[in-house]
Amino acid sequence: MNVNGSFAEALERLQGEQLSSVEFVQDYVQLRFDGPCLSAYNPHHITSSNSTIAWREPGYCDALCKLIAHRVQKATVAEDSIRVSFDNDAVWTMSLGDQGRTGPEAFYFVDHEGNFWVD
Repeated sequence: MNVNGSFAEALERLQGEQLSSVEFVQDYVQLRFDGPCLSAYNPHHITSSNSTIAWREPGYCDALCKLIAHRVQKATVAEDSIRVSFDNDAVWTMSLGDQGRTGPEAFYFVDHEGNFWVD
């Protein structure tokens, strides 16, 4: 999938949305934003206050849950990553590269209208 154009625009529309819930499913995570949902299959991490904690490291689940109810300041997609910045200065980043990929997809995203993107 080419991660530009409509996917980038759909991701940008998360600005102002709150992270409403997080679901941990065996080997991936789902981030829900009062409708839109991002399933993250590739490696991801949270950066805040000069510290970084990665998926599967002790404390990651707690750090991700602490983002619930925080609003998205900015959500962007680049060639190598998806970045979601929150109002508490935390940034969630997921790699779009092949390193660490465990399956055929890196992510699955569904927007407010039910449109979806897979990579």
